[in-house]
Amino acid sequence: MRLGGHYEHLPIEVTWEPEVEVPPESEALAQSLLAEALRNCDKHAHPTRVTVAIGDAHGAFFLEISNDGSAPQNGGARGTGMGLKLAALEAIQSGGMVEFGPEDEGEWRVRLVLPRQDVADD
Repeated sequence: MRLGGHYEHLPIEVTWEPEVEVPPESEALAQSLLAEALRNCDKHAHPTRVTVAIGDAHGAFFLEISNDGSAPQNGGARGTGMGLKLAALEAIQSGGMVEFGPEDEGEWRVRLVLPRQDVADD
């Protein structure tokens, strides 16, 4: 993972399902979302674990980035900048979606789900 060099201090674990490839038409979106999620993690969180999962679920490609370093500041949820919102808009235009936000106590997750063209064409 080339981005790992920029974030050597983050404890990144990658799980990539065998045989799963990033859809070529969505590679730029996936790279951009991964970069934004890691940048946000580096800037706003203090994780002991960052997981990146790439796989296939029910005929859809997914990329999920989560970390355990999220904590509400000033008693409330943090706002989000434009990076994830723009990625979400681009995903919608591709027939997919981006979810982001707090999960369990102290966890933050970003998830991209895109329909695979080879499955959609069947």
